Amino acid sequence: MAWNGPAQRKQGVYCHEHWVTIGYPLVKSAYSYNVRDIFVEGTITETYTAQTNVEREVSYIFEVPPEASVTRFTAQVGTVRIESIVDEKSAANDKYQAAKNAGVQAWKLDKVNDEVFQISLGNAPPGVEIIISVVYVYVISSDTIEDSARLTIPMGMAARPGAAPASTTTVPTAPTGSNAVTITIGITTKENKQIFDLASLAHNATLTYGFSDSSFKAMTPKEKQQNFKNNRAYVEFTSTTFLKHHFVLIWTVPEIDIGRCMVEQLSPPMPNKPTTVAFALTMVSNIQLGAEEHEFIFLVDTSASMYGERIKTANAMVRGMLGKIQTDSKASFNIYTFNTSTASILPGGKPMGYDTVNAANASKLLKDSVSGGTDVNAALTTVLKQREPSRPRCSIIVLTDGLDWGVTAAMKTVQDNVTAAAAQGKLLRVFVMGLGDDVSKGMCEGLARAGSGATVYISESQLADKDHQDEKALTLVNTVNRAPIRVRDVKWGMNKATVTATGTGDNQSSRPKPNLSTLGAAGKGDNLPPPAAVQQFPALGTMFWGIRSTWYAIINGTFNELEATVTYDIPGVATGKTFKAQYQFADPGRLIHTLAARALIQGFEDKMSSITDSTAKYWNEAEIVRLGKTYSLASSQTSFVATMNGVGTQTNVNSNAPPASQSLLSSIPTANRSNLSFVNTQAPPLSSSGPSFGAPQMRMMNFISMPTGPGLSSSFAAAPSSGDDALTKVISAQDGNGSFDPSAVENSVFPDTSVPPAPACIAILSGLDNVKDQIWQAVCVIAFFEKKYADRESEWAEARENATKFVKTTLCCIFGVDSDARDNIFNIALDDASGYFY
Repeated sequence: MAWNGPAQRKQGVYCHEHWVTIGYPLVKSAYSYNVRDIFVEGTITETYTAQTNVEREVSYIFEVPPEASVTRFTAQVGTVRIESIVDEKSAANDKYQAAKNAGVQAWKLDKVNDEVFQISLGNAPPGVEIIISVVYVYVISSDTIEDSARLTIPMGMAARPGAAPASTTTVPTAPTGSNAVTITIGITTKENKQIFDLASLAHNATLTYGFSDSSFKAMTPKEKQQNFKNNRAYVEFTSTTFLKHHFVLIWTVPEIDIGRCMVEQLSPPMPNKPTTVAFALTMVSNIQLGAEEHEFIFLVDTSASMYGERIKTANAMVRGMLGKIQTDSKASFNIYTFNTSTASILPGGKPMGYDTVNAANASKLLKDSVSGGTDVNAALTTVLKQREPSRPRCSIIVLTDGLDWGVTAAMKTVQDNVTAAAAQGKLLRVFVMGLGDDVSKGMCEGLARAGSGATVYISESQLADKDHQDEKALTLVNTVNRAPIRVRDVKWGMNKATVTATGTGDNQSSRPKPNLSTLGAAGKGDNLPPPAAVQQFPALGTMFWGIRSTWYAIINGTFNELEATVTYDIPGVATGKTFKAQYQFADPGRLIHTLAARALIQGFEDKMSSITDSTAKYWNEAEIVRLGKTYSLASSQTSFVATMNGVGTQTNVNSNAPPASQSLLSSIPTANRSNLSFVNTQAPPLSSSGPSFGAPQMRMMNFISMPTGPGLSSSFAAAPSSGDDALTKVISAQDGNGSFDPSAVENSVFPDTSVPPAPACIAILSGLDNVKDQIWQAVCVIAFFEKKYADRESEWAEARENATKFVKTTLCCIFGVDSDARDNIFNIALDDASGYFY
């Protein structure tokens, strides 16, 4: 059977009427990942069933890696499969609502935040099977260890403080014997680069070297030997239970951190538009900073979710890093703990001068106690106000399980302070150590990105591994002493084409707000002048941090060089430096363009919170719309949409196999051949509409917040820590959706008799006898609590609340009972059940 404990999973299909997942259980999840060099394409396919008697409007909430770009989604309800298009958000909403109001099936995908997306699936008929397939791409992050890679596959959103995109937790269920979860990962690196140290950190996966797919399974030993490639690996994992933790895979490849610039000509070209070239310039800083006066601030998460090995590991990491710091004798340090409040643990709250005696004394003050929620923004605000601004360098090291939805405000707090420090010639940075398998990469890497720092992770299975802790402590100390690189200029090796006007956003404040009466049919995003010849992100002056960092550009022009030239400086070094990265050319395609467009959109979205002028805000939004529609990306201003009456592409299917499609990674070969002769040909004149390639190019290696219903909670009924009486056993047997294990009800609630038959008010409901049994058993347990253990209400109050929600939402969502009839059924049934416990 499927895993049935407190999975904290909020990914799933939700009924709009009550924003609960009751009635739409997850049957299976399939994750298929392809990795080439540092590029990743992931496909998640999940199957749900509508176990309801009435048609309901439903939505699918799901999580992707925070740096990913969703490039495609298909939805299959029954035998109809639909593939969507991208439109401006309000236009997509209009098309979706019009179709739904007309009784036509419709689908819409919206971005909630960097990690979470929502697909509106329209009205799901009773008994129908729903299959969702989502494709996304991204550049893989490093693990802050030299030449390393870390792949995290989200298994559903873990509970964390703040405004979450879903208000309840789903507990997946699956038929006995089925594969609830299937994960396959194919990895291919450059031909002369071998894969080492491949490991699955949280799950017992099958790891196979030499192949990047399952083809080896049908081979003889001799055939395996003949086809074995050192630059390939294949990972496979299946489970009959749903997963409690994210799937984390790590490996190393020699020189994967070497800077490279990957180039792609857009194909197919856009109608009536110039053919552009996209660039992805990737670097990892390996330049060490010299020792100087430095303030170290350790910020330790002591919220309740850090209980046990997490807080012990956090404290051990602080002790370890204090013992490994090599810096100027004038250095100082401070240690803060935070949950919803923040305080220094050092005497008087003042920083100590760094020496081994002070470090040892401070280490003794660390405690393993935890409590409360998490407010990382308030914590960072406190330490940033209390730090010593006279220090030329300050490094804030946050140790957390990363379970806080309030990362946007925290990122702005960090960014504002980092910018202010830089203006005074000071180097302020933020580093994050993420603990556990449910850690939010979006939060950790968002803070590190805003603070020009880096991230380090310790998985759940390694929290008690002292050797691993020592390695990570040393790694993070070394990373703190690694210089950020401030990029001053990038020459992309192209002559820019002449365009009539720019669309970078720099001149948007001077544009008049459009007169809608004169614009005609042109919609938002279509009413812009042509984009700038060079669109790039991040902006010049941005610092790279100590993790894999990528600059993107989309350029309309012609080639004049073989390489990109980066001019940068390092804090404390007077003269600027240059770095040259030779091009590696992909086959014409869309992968690099998609990643570049996503980065450009992120830049515009980051600006949104700081724009106060309505005209400037409009044009900023319009730029997002244009990029989203041009490159088929969901954003804060665009949505995927499809309807059964003509929006998108629909097909009738006879099987549940996921739709086949051309992988965006197909243009990313791993051969090391070089064919750069095209740049020696005569460059076309600047009036050319796009880049010219004189010879075949070498192949390069290539989420809207969910409303929270009244009284809804994402917490589970907490079982008492000790005791074996009937009350304790029943509370412990409550599932995440509020129902109870039938055997526990029979053994503990009715130990001397069988469970009595359900009263007529429940029995007369149509069909789904097993669900009616669950409703009646939950009502019996509520009566059991109230009649037998009235003096212990503090122990069972939360369990009763969750059971009541289960009964009432099931009556509404599954059986279509209106609110008045629902309450009447509940009261009659509870009165009937209470009669068994006098």
